Amino acid sequence: MLLCGCSIVCSTIAEVAKMYNLIVVSYGSSSQHCRTGKDSPPFFRTHPSATIHNPTRIKLFQKFRWSKIAIIQEAEEVFLSTAEDLETRCKEVGIEVSSPPEFSRQDARIIVGMFYVAAARKVLCEAYWHKMYGRHYVWFLIGWYEDDWYLLKDKSHNCTAQQMKEAAEGHLTTEALMLNQGPEPTISGMTSGQFIERYEEELRKYNFIGRRPEGYQEAPLAYDAIWAIALAFNKTISQLKTHNQTIEEFNYSNNQVSKQLYMAMNSTQFLGVSGYVAFSSKGDRIAWTQIEQMIDGNYTLLGYYDTQTDNLTWLRKEKWADGRPPVDRTIVKKVLRTVNFGLFVSMTTVSGIGIVWALFMLIFNTAFRHARCVALSHPMCNNIMLIGIISCLLCACLLGVDGQFVDEETFTHLCQVRAWLLTVGLLILWSDVFKNLESS
Repeated sequence: MLLCGCSIVCSTIAEVAKMYNLIVVSYGSSSQHCRTGKDSPPFFRTHPSATIHNPTRIKLFQKFRWSKIAIIQEAEEVFLSTAEDLETRCKEVGIEVSSPPEFSRQDARIIVGMFYVAAARKVLCEAYWHKMYGRHYVWFLIGWYEDDWYLLKDKSHNCTAQQMKEAAEGHLTTEALMLNQGPEPTISGMTSGQFIERYEEELRKYNFIGRRPEGYQEAPLAYDAIWAIALAFNKTISQLKTHNQTIEEFNYSNNQVSKQLYMAMNSTQFLGVSGYVAFSSKGDRIAWTQIEQMIDGNYTLLGYYDTQTDNLTWLRKEKWADGRPPVDRTIVKKVLRTVNFGLFVSMTTVSGIGIVWALFMLIFNTAFRHARCVALSHPMCNNIMLIGIISCLLCACLLGVDGQFVDEETFTHLCQVRAWLLTVGLLILWSDVFKNLESS
Protein backbone atom coordinates (compact mmCIF):
# COMPACT_ATOMS: atom_id res chain seq x y z
CA MET A 1 0.00 0.00 0.00
CA LEU A 2 1.49 3.34 -1.10
CA LEU A 3 0.48 6.13 1.25
CA CYS A 4 0.66 9.90 1.07
CA GLY A 5 3.13 12.29 2.63
CA CYS A 6 1.27 13.23 5.81
CA SER A 7 2.74 11.61 8.93
CA ILE A 8 -0.54 11.79 10.87
CA VAL A 9 -2.47 9.88 8.18
CA CYS A 10 0.31 7.36 7.56
CA SER A 11 0.72 6.54 11.25
CA THR A 12 -2.98 5.79 11.66
CA ILE A 13 -3.38 3.73 8.49
CA ALA A 14 -0.17 1.79 9.13
CA GLU A 15 -1.51 0.63 12.50
CA VAL A 16 -4.63 -0.74 10.82
CA ALA A 17 -2.82 -2.15 7.77
CA LYS A 18 -0.81 -4.65 9.84
CA MET A 19 -4.06 -6.37 10.81
CA TYR A 20 -4.58 -7.18 7.12
CA ASN A 21 -0.97 -8.27 6.45
CA LEU A 22 -0.38 -5.23 4.26
CA ILE A 23 3.04 -3.67 3.68
CA VAL A 24 2.87 0.11 3.93
CA VAL A 25 5.17 2.37 1.90
CA SER A 26 5.18 6.14 2.31
CA TYR A 27 7.07 8.80 0.39
CA GLY A 28 6.59 11.61 2.90
CA SER A 29 5.99 10.31 6.42
CA SER A 30 8.77 11.14 8.85
CA SER A 31 7.06 10.33 12.17
CA GLN A 32 8.76 8.04 14.66
CA HIS A 33 5.37 6.73 15.80
CA CYS A 34 5.36 4.07 13.08
CA ARG A 35 8.62 2.68 14.39
CA THR A 36 7.73 2.44 18.11
CA GLY A 37 7.63 -0.92 19.86
CA LYS A 38 8.33 -4.47 18.80
CA ASP A 39 4.83 -4.81 17.34
CA SER A 40 5.28 -1.87 14.99
CA PRO A 41 3.63 -2.26 11.57
CA PRO A 42 5.56 -3.36 8.44
CA PHE A 43 6.30 0.17 7.34
CA PHE A 44 8.80 1.54 4.80
CA ARG A 45 9.43 5.08 3.69
CA THR A 46 11.57 6.72 1.07
CA HIS A 47 11.43 9.89 3.15
CA PRO A 48 13.95 9.56 6.00
CA SER A 49 12.76 9.65 9.59
CA ALA A 50 12.37 13.08 11.19
CA THR A 51 15.03 12.15 13.74
CA ILE A 52 17.65 11.95 10.98
CA HIS A 53 18.00 15.73 11.33
CA ASN A 54 19.03 15.54 14.97
CA PRO A 55 22.57 14.17 14.48
CA THR A 56 23.07 16.92 11.87
CA ARG A 57 21.82 19.57 14.29
CA ILE A 58 24.13 18.27 17.01
CA LYS A 59 27.04 18.39 14.56
CA LEU A 60 26.25 22.01 13.72
CA PHE A 61 25.94 22.96 17.40
CA GLN A 62 29.40 21.53 17.95
CA LYS A 63 30.82 23.15 14.80
CA PHE A 64 29.72 26.62 15.92
CA ARG A 65 30.47 25.93 19.62
CA TRP A 66 26.91 26.32 20.85
CA SER A 67 26.26 24.60 24.17
CA LYS A 68 22.83 26.03 24.94
CA ILE A 69 19.72 25.75 22.75
CA ALA A 70 15.94 26.01 22.97
CA ILE A 71 13.36 23.77 21.31
CA ILE A 72 9.88 24.86 20.31
CA GLN A 73 7.56 22.46 18.50
CA GLU A 74 4.00 22.05 17.33
CA ALA A 75 1.85 19.65 19.36
CA GLU A 76 1.96 16.85 16.78
CA GLU A 77 3.41 13.40 17.40
CA VAL A 78 6.03 13.69 14.66
CA PHE A 79 7.47 16.85 16.23
CA LEU A 80 7.05 15.82 19.86
CA SER A 81 8.99 12.58 19.32
CA THR A 82 11.68 14.37 17.30
CA ALA A 83 12.06 17.04 19.99
CA GLU A 84 12.34 14.38 22.68
CA ASP A 85 15.01 12.58 20.67
CA LEU A 86 16.95 15.82 20.13
CA GLU A 87 16.81 16.69 23.83
CA THR A 88 18.15 13.24 24.72
CA ARG A 89 21.00 13.57 22.21
CA CYS A 90 21.84 17.06 23.48
CA LYS A 91 22.11 15.87 27.07
CA GLU A 92 24.44 13.06 25.97
CA VAL A 93 26.93 15.57 24.54
CA GLY A 94 26.53 18.17 27.29
CA ILE A 95 24.32 20.70 25.48
CA GLU A 96 21.85 22.56 27.69
CA VAL A 97 18.22 22.64 26.50
CA SER A 98 15.82 25.39 27.62
CA SER A 99 12.14 24.56 27.93
CA PRO A 100 9.72 26.49 25.63
CA PRO A 101 7.89 28.55 28.31
CA GLU A 102 11.19 29.80 29.72
CA PHE A 103 13.67 30.05 26.86
CA SER A 104 13.19 33.80 26.24
CA ARG A 105 13.70 34.49 29.95
CA GLN A 106 16.68 32.14 30.04
CA ASP A 107 18.40 34.08 27.24
CA ALA A 108 18.36 31.24 24.69
CA ARG A 109 19.72 32.42 21.33
CA ILE A 110 19.86 29.16 19.33
CA ILE A 111 16.28 28.03 18.69
CA VAL A 112 15.19 24.80 16.98
CA GLY A 113 11.67 25.06 15.55
CA MET A 114 9.64 22.00 14.56
CA PHE A 115 6.23 22.64 13.04
CA TYR A 116 4.20 22.44 9.85
CA VAL A 117 4.47 25.38 7.50
CA ALA A 118 1.27 27.14 8.64
CA ALA A 119 2.49 27.23 12.24
CA ALA A 120 5.98 28.18 11.03
CA ARG A 121 4.60 31.40 9.53
CA LYS A 122 2.92 32.33 12.82
CA VAL A 123 6.09 31.63 14.81
CA LEU A 124 8.25 33.62 12.40
CA CYS A 125 5.89 36.59 12.66
CA GLU A 126 5.96 36.42 16.47
CA ALA A 127 9.76 36.22 16.34
CA TYR A 128 9.73 39.46 14.35
CA TRP A 129 7.55 41.33 16.84
CA HIS A 130 9.55 40.04 19.81
CA LYS A 131 12.85 40.95 18.09
CA MET A 132 14.04 37.34 18.33
CA TYR A 133 15.90 37.37 15.03
CA GLY A 134 18.94 38.99 13.50
CA ARG A 135 22.52 39.02 14.65
CA HIS A 136 21.85 37.67 18.15
CA TYR A 137 19.66 34.70 17.16
CA VAL A 138 19.83 31.59 14.98
CA TRP A 139 16.71 29.65 14.03
CA PHE A 140 16.85 26.02 12.90
CA LEU A 141 13.79 25.19 10.81
CA ILE A 142 12.64 22.19 8.80
CA GLY A 143 13.97 22.05 5.26
CA TRP A 144 11.00 20.58 3.42
CA TYR A 145 9.02 23.82 3.26
CA GLU A 146 8.71 25.42 -0.16
CA ASP A 147 11.36 28.04 -0.90
CA ASP A 148 8.87 30.91 -0.65
CA TRP A 149 6.88 29.54 2.30
CA TYR A 150 7.33 32.67 4.43
CA LEU A 151 6.13 35.03 1.67
CA LEU A 152 2.72 33.44 1.11
CA LYS A 153 -0.24 35.50 2.31
CA ASP A 154 -1.69 34.14 5.53
CA LYS A 155 -4.48 35.74 7.55
CA SER A 156 -3.33 33.93 10.69
CA HIS A 157 -0.52 36.46 11.30
CA ASN A 158 -0.13 40.23 11.05
CA CYS A 159 3.25 40.58 9.34
CA THR A 160 3.98 41.94 5.90
CA ALA A 161 6.05 40.01 3.36
CA GLN A 162 8.98 42.36 3.99
CA GLN A 163 8.80 41.78 7.75
CA MET A 164 8.68 38.01 7.25
CA LYS A 165 11.64 38.20 4.90
CA GLU A 166 13.61 40.22 7.45
CA ALA A 167 12.86 37.72 10.24
CA ALA A 168 13.69 34.71 8.03
CA GLU A 169 17.09 36.00 6.96
CA GLY A 170 19.99 33.87 8.20
CA HIS A 171 18.02 30.88 9.50
CA LEU A 172 19.37 27.37 8.94
CA THR A 173 17.52 24.31 7.66
CA THR A 174 18.33 20.62 7.62
CA GLU A 175 16.65 18.19 5.28
CA ALA A 176 17.31 14.75 3.88
CA LEU A 177 18.85 14.78 0.43
CA MET A 178 15.86 14.45 -1.91
CA LEU A 179 17.57 14.61 -5.29
CA ASN A 180 20.48 12.64 -6.63
CA GLN A 181 23.46 14.97 -7.07
CA GLY A 182 25.31 12.85 -9.63
CA PRO A 183 25.01 13.00 -13.44
CA GLU A 184 24.68 9.22 -13.86
CA PRO A 185 21.41 7.62 -15.04
CA THR A 186 19.22 6.13 -12.31
CA ILE A 187 17.36 2.82 -12.37
CA SER A 188 14.67 4.40 -14.55
CA GLY A 189 17.22 5.38 -17.19
CA MET A 190 16.77 9.08 -16.42
CA THR A 191 19.15 11.33 -14.58
CA SER A 192 17.73 13.37 -11.72
CA GLY A 193 17.91 16.47 -13.92
CA GLN A 194 15.88 14.80 -16.67
CA PHE A 195 13.29 13.72 -14.10
CA ILE A 196 12.86 17.30 -12.87
CA GLU A 197 12.51 18.54 -16.46
CA ARG A 198 9.75 16.00 -17.20
CA TYR A 199 8.05 16.74 -13.88
CA GLU A 200 7.99 20.50 -14.45
CA GLU A 201 6.73 19.94 -17.99
CA GLU A 202 3.76 18.06 -16.54
CA LEU A 203 3.18 20.81 -13.97
CA ARG A 204 2.93 23.43 -16.71
CA LYS A 205 0.05 21.47 -18.18
CA TYR A 206 -1.81 22.14 -14.92
CA ASN A 207 -1.00 25.88 -14.98
CA PHE A 208 1.84 25.71 -12.44
CA ILE A 209 3.88 28.39 -14.18
CA GLY A 210 6.36 30.34 -12.06
CA ARG A 211 5.17 28.59 -8.92
CA ARG A 212 5.39 25.14 -7.38
CA PRO A 213 2.68 23.01 -5.81
CA GLU A 214 2.85 21.96 -2.19
CA GLY A 215 4.86 18.75 -1.94
CA TYR A 216 7.05 19.61 -4.93
CA GLN A 217 10.22 18.53 -3.14
CA GLU A 218 8.78 15.09 -2.29
CA ALA A 219 8.16 14.19 -5.96
CA PRO A 220 11.48 12.27 -6.36
CA LEU A 221 10.69 10.35 -3.15
CA ALA A 222 7.26 9.36 -4.45
CA TYR A 223 8.77 8.25 -7.76
CA ASP A 224 11.39 6.12 -6.02
CA ALA A 225 8.76 4.66 -3.67
CA ILE A 226 6.93 3.25 -6.68
CA TRP A 227 10.17 1.83 -8.05
CA ALA A 228 10.94 0.23 -4.68
CA ILE A 229 7.51 -1.41 -4.65
CA ALA A 230 7.96 -2.67 -8.21
CA LEU A 231 11.38 -4.17 -7.45
CA ALA A 232 10.03 -5.79 -4.28
CA PHE A 233 7.18 -7.33 -6.28
CA ASN A 234 9.61 -8.72 -8.86
CA LYS A 235 11.82 -10.22 -6.18
CA THR A 236 8.83 -11.69 -4.33
CA ILE A 237 7.44 -13.26 -7.51
CA SER A 238 10.81 -14.93 -8.14
CA GLN A 239 11.00 -16.20 -4.56
CA LEU A 240 7.46 -17.57 -4.62
CA LYS A 241 8.13 -19.46 -7.86
CA THR A 242 10.74 -21.56 -6.09
CA HIS A 243 8.00 -22.67 -3.67
CA ASN A 244 5.42 -23.22 -6.41
CA GLN A 245 3.46 -20.22 -5.25
CA THR A 246 2.24 -17.07 -6.96
CA ILE A 247 1.69 -13.59 -5.68
CA GLU A 248 -1.95 -13.85 -6.71
CA GLU A 249 -2.44 -16.23 -3.78
CA PHE A 250 -2.09 -13.32 -1.38
CA ASN A 251 -5.08 -12.46 0.77
CA TYR A 252 -5.55 -10.51 3.99
CA SER A 253 -5.06 -13.60 6.12
CA ASN A 254 -2.05 -14.99 4.22
CA ASN A 255 0.97 -13.77 6.14
CA GLN A 256 3.44 -15.98 4.22
CA VAL A 257 3.26 -13.87 1.08
CA SER A 258 3.33 -10.76 3.29
CA LYS A 259 6.56 -11.94 4.92
CA GLN A 260 8.16 -12.53 1.51
CA LEU A 261 7.14 -9.04 0.42
CA TYR A 262 8.54 -7.56 3.62
CA MET A 263 11.92 -9.27 3.19
CA ALA A 264 12.08 -8.27 -0.47
CA MET A 265 11.28 -4.67 0.38
CA ASN A 266 13.83 -4.61 3.20
CA SER A 267 16.61 -5.83 0.91
CA THR A 268 15.76 -3.49 -1.98
CA GLN A 269 18.64 -1.25 -3.02
CA PHE A 270 18.95 0.91 -6.12
CA LEU A 271 20.00 4.33 -7.40
CA GLY A 272 16.90 6.47 -7.71
CA VAL A 273 16.25 10.06 -8.66
CA SER A 274 16.26 10.95 -4.94
CA GLY A 275 19.65 9.32 -4.45
CA TYR A 276 20.72 5.87 -3.34
CA VAL A 277 17.67 4.07 -1.96
CA ALA A 278 18.19 1.56 0.86
CA PHE A 279 16.29 0.77 4.03
CA SER A 280 17.44 0.07 7.57
CA SER A 281 16.26 -2.96 9.53
CA LYS A 282 13.39 -0.78 10.77
CA GLY A 283 12.33 0.26 7.28
CA ASP A 284 13.76 3.77 7.53
CA ARG A 285 15.46 5.37 4.54
CA ILE A 286 19.22 5.69 4.85
CA ALA A 287 20.22 9.07 3.46
CA TRP A 288 22.48 12.07 3.77
CA THR A 289 21.16 15.37 5.10
CA GLN A 290 21.76 18.70 3.45
CA ILE A 291 22.27 21.98 5.29
CA GLU A 292 21.01 25.27 3.86
CA GLN A 293 20.94 28.87 5.03
CA MET A 294 18.67 31.73 4.03
CA ILE A 295 21.09 34.25 2.51
CA ASP A 296 19.72 37.43 0.90
CA GLY A 297 16.27 35.89 0.63
CA ASN A 298 17.39 32.65 -1.04
CA TYR A 299 18.21 29.22 0.32
CA THR A 300 21.92 28.55 -0.16
CA LEU A 301 23.41 25.07 0.16
CA LEU A 302 26.15 25.01 2.80
CA GLY A 303 27.01 21.33 3.00
CA TYR A 304 26.07 17.70 3.57
CA TYR A 305 26.25 15.41 6.57
CA ASP A 306 26.55 11.63 6.40
CA THR A 307 25.20 10.15 9.62
CA GLN A 308 26.66 6.72 8.92
CA THR A 309 30.27 7.93 8.71
CA ASP A 310 29.90 11.12 10.82
CA ASN A 311 31.30 13.10 7.89
CA LEU A 312 30.39 16.78 7.53
CA THR A 313 31.17 18.15 4.06
CA TRP A 314 31.17 21.96 4.06
CA LEU A 315 30.83 23.50 0.60
CA ARG A 316 30.75 27.24 1.25
CA LYS A 317 31.07 29.84 3.98
CA GLU A 318 27.95 30.62 5.96
CA LYS A 319 26.88 34.26 6.33
CA TRP A 320 26.32 36.00 9.67
CA ALA A 321 25.21 39.56 10.41
CA ASP A 322 28.36 40.25 12.48
CA GLY A 323 30.66 38.20 10.28
CA ARG A 324 30.87 35.46 12.90
CA PRO A 325 28.45 32.94 14.46
CA PRO A 326 26.25 34.42 17.21
CA VAL A 327 26.98 33.33 20.76
CA ASP A 328 24.48 30.99 22.42
CA ARG A 329 23.92 33.23 25.46
CA THR A 330 24.81 36.61 26.92
CA ILE A 331 28.50 36.52 27.76
CA VAL A 332 29.13 37.67 31.32
CA LYS A 333 32.70 38.87 31.83
CA LYS A 334 33.92 39.65 35.33
CA VAL A 335 35.88 42.89 35.30
CA LEU A 336 37.63 44.22 38.41
CA ARG A 337 36.40 47.78 38.95
CA THR A 338 38.89 49.70 41.09
CA VAL A 339 39.12 53.17 42.57
CA ASN A 340 40.94 55.63 40.35
CA PHE A 341 44.56 55.65 41.53
CA GLY A 342 44.86 59.46 41.39
CA LEU A 343 41.69 59.85 43.43
CA PHE A 344 42.94 57.26 45.93
CA VAL A 345 46.29 59.05 46.37
CA SER A 346 44.72 62.49 46.74
CA MET A 347 42.08 61.37 49.26
CA THR A 348 44.61 59.31 51.21
CA THR A 349 46.93 62.34 51.32
CA VAL A 350 44.17 64.59 52.63
CA SER A 351 43.14 61.96 55.19
CA GLY A 352 46.78 61.47 56.18
CA ILE A 353 47.22 65.19 56.76
CA GLY A 354 44.08 65.14 58.89
CA ILE A 355 45.40 62.19 60.92
CA VAL A 356 48.77 63.90 61.45
CA TRP A 357 47.04 67.12 62.51
CA ALA A 358 44.74 65.19 64.90
CA LEU A 359 47.76 63.41 66.43
CA PHE A 360 49.51 66.75 66.85
CA MET A 361 46.45 68.16 68.61
CA LEU A 362 46.22 65.05 70.78
CA ILE A 363 49.86 65.43 71.85
CA PHE A 364 49.38 69.16 72.41
CA ASN A 365 46.31 68.58 74.63
CA THR A 366 48.13 65.95 76.64
CA ALA A 367 51.32 67.98 77.06
CA PHE A 368 49.57 71.23 78.07
CA ARG A 369 46.57 69.80 79.87
CA HIS A 370 47.38 71.82 83.01
CA ALA A 371 47.51 75.11 81.15
CA ARG A 372 44.52 77.29 82.09
CA CYS A 373 43.29 77.84 78.52
CA VAL A 374 43.58 74.13 77.71
CA ALA A 375 42.00 73.02 80.97
CA LEU A 376 38.99 75.27 80.38
CA SER A 377 38.39 73.63 76.91
CA HIS A 378 37.70 70.18 78.41
CA PRO A 379 40.89 68.44 77.11
CA MET A 380 39.59 64.95 77.92
CA CYS A 381 36.53 65.47 75.72
CA ASN A 382 38.72 66.95 72.99
CA ASN A 383 41.06 63.96 73.12
CA ILE A 384 38.15 61.53 72.81
CA MET A 385 36.86 63.49 69.82
CA LEU A 386 40.31 63.46 68.19
CA ILE A 387 40.50 59.65 68.60
CA GLY A 388 37.11 59.37 66.84
CA ILE A 389 38.34 61.65 64.03
CA ILE A 390 41.51 59.58 63.60
CA SER A 391 39.40 56.38 63.43
CA CYS A 392 37.11 57.84 60.72
CA LEU A 393 40.05 59.19 58.68
CA LEU A 394 41.79 55.80 58.86
CA CYS A 395 38.57 54.25 57.54
CA ALA A 396 38.59 56.76 54.64
CA CYS A 397 42.10 55.61 53.71
CA LEU A 398 41.15 51.94 53.87
CA LEU A 399 38.01 52.48 51.76
CA GLY A 400 40.27 53.16 48.77
CA VAL A 401 42.24 49.94 49.23
CA ASP A 402 40.68 47.40 46.80
CA GLY A 403 41.58 44.42 44.61
CA GLN A 404 44.40 46.24 42.86
CA PHE A 405 46.38 46.32 46.12
CA VAL A 406 45.36 43.21 48.10
CA ASP A 407 44.16 39.67 47.36
CA GLU A 408 40.57 38.47 47.81
CA GLU A 409 41.12 36.90 51.24
CA THR A 410 42.84 39.99 52.66
CA PHE A 411 40.12 42.20 51.15
CA THR A 412 37.45 40.24 53.07
CA HIS A 413 39.17 40.95 56.38
CA LEU A 414 39.81 44.55 55.34
CA CYS A 415 36.07 45.11 54.82
CA GLN A 416 35.42 44.12 58.42
CA VAL A 417 38.24 46.32 59.76
CA ARG A 418 37.07 49.50 58.00
CA ALA A 419 33.45 48.85 58.99
CA TRP A 420 34.51 48.66 62.64
CA LEU A 421 36.76 51.73 62.35
CA LEU A 422 33.91 53.83 60.94
CA THR A 423 31.41 52.53 63.49
CA VAL A 424 33.72 53.06 66.47
CA GLY A 425 34.83 56.48 65.20
CA LEU A 426 31.27 57.75 64.78
CA LEU A 427 30.21 56.35 68.17
CA ILE A 428 33.11 58.12 69.88
CA LEU A 429 32.37 61.39 68.09
CA TRP A 430 28.66 61.41 68.84
CA SER A 431 29.10 60.29 72.45
CA ASP A 432 31.54 63.14 72.99
CA VAL A 433 29.16 65.63 71.35
CA PHE A 434 26.29 64.54 73.59
CA LYS A 435 28.55 64.72 76.66
CA ASN A 436 29.53 68.27 75.79
CA LEU A 437 25.87 69.23 75.29
CA GLU A 438 24.98 67.73 78.65
CA SER A 439 27.85 69.53 80.36
CA SER A 440 26.83 72.85 78.86
